Amino acid sequence: MIHPAVAPRGIRRLLGLGLAAAAAVLSVGSAARGASAFDALVAAAKQEGSVAVNGPPLEPAREALTAGFERAYGIKVLYESGGGPAAAARVRAERAAGKYLLDVMISGPDTPLLTFLPNGWLDRVEPVLVDPRVTDPRVWKGGHLLYADPQRTILRLSQFVTPDLAINTRLVKPGEITTWKSLLDPRWQGKFIAKDPTISGAGASLISYFYITFGPEFVKRLYSVQKPVLTRDQRQAVQWLAQGNYPIFVGADLTTVLLFQQQGYPLQMVTASDGPGILSGGFGLVSLINRAPHPNAAKLFVNWIASRDGSDAFARSMMELSLRNDVSGSEMPPYEIPRKNVRYMDTYGYEFVTVQRDAAFEKVRTLLGL
Repeated sequence: MIHPAVAPRGIRRLLGLGLAAAAAVLSVGSAARGASAFDALVAAAKQEGSVAVNGPPLEPAREALTAGFERAYGIKVLYESGGGPAAAARVRAERAAGKYLLDVMISGPDTPLLTFLPNGWLDRVEPVLVDPRVTDPRVWKGGHLLYADPQRTILRLSQFVTPDLAINTRLVKPGEITTWKSLLDPRWQGKFIAKDPTISGAGASLISYFYITFGPEFVKRLYSVQKPVLTRDQRQAVQWLAQGNYPIFVGADLTTVLLFQQQGYPLQMVTASDGPGILSGGFGLVSLINRAPHPNAAKLFVNWIASRDGSDAFARSMMELSLRNDVSGSEMPPYEIPRKNVRYMDTYGYEFVTVQRDAAFEKVRTLLGL
């Protein structure tokens, strides 16, 4: 056999064409095998007939996920929305009683990364993705699927910029609030809402971001000297903001603000210019529960929600930006889209959630006496 490196030019060209043809055949063969595996999964899932999903506590998400999957495969979605901590408590109690009732969880990062994963309650998502329309790296931003953990157990479907700072434009003039440090102005003392920093996950992430970015003095002045009204109820807080009870909300949930904007309230998200942008994933993490009661339907559901149709339905219902290239997100606010050459802190990154955030928050606890 002539080695390509030493063959004459004409022969090298023929060999090259042969290698290219072989690669094409292998590619077609892999796609065919993927399609075959996917067809077999669909058939097995339909035999099970239903799938138990714990998802976002928002009616648009419930409707999108239940109706979308049932329409695609005729499989009923048993949907519940207790939220991450409630789901963790439920699964812990069920497993203690020898019961295994949940198939899939769609959530933020804390419950899967800090409870489900270390307790060994999850199967890896990566091996069950067999739909060729999902496994094709070209359809994903960055040229690959994104996972929330190094073992590729938890799939991440969403990534977007969340300003976390909202204002009522009737009470705050344009340009008055452009940086986080502008909140330290004495005129705002006691006159703004802030997400309770002791809330697991979202609250701790924001105050840890402040500590890492600006240091302890900023945190102490913002939360102790400025005396914000702390809240655990996003909807009530955004309603206060919308009705003009308070002019500013630090830690506002983007989805809730957008809902009030659609109703005509004068709300605006502000991207502070004096810190890195904040990357979030919303409820965009998908976990596959092990010892699932409907294992094949669970695997099919994970493939579906990672597909174009499933990702599009989910992203629209949550008003979040999908990581798929073929889900446009054109209806999303421009500030939600990550930009090149802009520095970001990914508050859903594995190191941030499992190491950096807790280390910073422990210092915050001591600082503020939480």
